[in-house]
Amino acid sequence: MKKFFIICFCALGLFGCVSYDNYYQLDEYYLARRQMETARFETDDEKTILAASAGVLQDLGFTLDETETKLGLITAYKNREAGSTGAKAAIILLAAMGGTTPVYDTEQKIYTTLVSTKSREAKGYNVRIEFARIIWNNMNESRIEKIEEPEIYQDFFDKLSQSLFLTAYSI
Repeated sequence: MKKFFIICFCALGLFGCVSYDNYYQLDEYYLARRQMETARFETDDEKTILAASAGVLQDLGFTLDETETKLGLITAYKNREAGSTGAKAAIILLAAMGGTTPVYDTEQKIYTTLVSTKSREAKGYNVRIEFARIIWNNMNESRIEKIEEPEIYQDFFDKLSQSLFLTAYSI
């Protein structure tokens, strides 16, 4: 029994020393992605920013999952159908012609995480939001994708700016 523990300890020691040379290395698109996901708002009222952000997310169809105003954090999600009916029909038709089983996306769950932090460079707060989704297909397989379309982020920040403007002037 003693030999068993010694062998296990040695095995853990040998296999536990794996090095990851590029584990913390950022990819070449990191800064551009961070810039797309972040906007600065010139206000000292973080609670107003978070309340407006929550309102915009709800207007976009998201359900708030968690909000922590002390940490400046909001998480939300929404369920949507994945893929268009025409694309699904084309896949089914091609699979039938080829004698294979069609595989097409059926549903998706879109997640978002928003974090606000005090700006170090200027007055105000930085708001960073990230969108990702889990997509399921008709075979009940799933995959995770980060949403990186700049229009989605720009649309969110435009709506947040409008909401903050309207709130600031009590309109």
